[in-house]
Amino acid sequence: MPDTPHGGEVPPDGFGRPVAVRATELPLLEVRTPMRNRRRALGALTVLLMAAPAAHAAPAAPAAHDWPDRPRLPLPWTDDLTIDRTGDVTPDGSVTLYGSYRCVREGTEYTRATVLVTLTQGRERHGLGGYAAVCDGLRHRWLIDAVDVGRYEPGPADAEVTLLRFDAGDSFVPMPRNAAGIERRVRLVGGDH
Repeated sequence: MPDTPHGGEVPPDGFGRPVAVRATELPLLEVRTPMRNRRRALGALTVLLMAAPAAHAAPAAPAAHDWPDRPRLPLPWTDDLTIDRTGDVTPDGSVTLYGSYRCVREGTEYTRATVLVTLTQGRERHGLGGYAAVCDGLRHRWLIDAVDVGRYEPGPADAEVTLLRFDAGDSFVPMPRNAAGIERRVRLVGGDH
């Protein structure tokens, strides 16, 4: 092979094309530079790929369950449901719970709705029954008085309340759907009805 001139240019062959030069004839710095840049690029890509999942894992704001005492502000055009912090329990275990609801009418048809309550205290967990709701867009009070459903006693209990709507929609038979729901720790206080 012909030698590379002092200026580093590759001499052309007889047809004006450059002649191939062995890699050992190139300066050492030019051989290592592309490999060093590849390693840097690969390292930067690795760091970015490792950091991307960590950026998505951190929540932008605390979840709603992180603020248990923060009041919910219901919108006047949506279904809403509340339960009072205290309920009554009699010595025989009968329970009375109270709350309020708003069921908004959708369209011109009459919609049936029911407030359903489930109460849990220790090993006792029972559905306490339902309360017929009126869907007129106004706020109403509900009361469920459950007799002979279990042996509840004064103290804390967990209540689950659901506003269940029965909408006809396009079907012949009204289909139930959960319109609103709430879970809350309540305190049962002793008293006679």
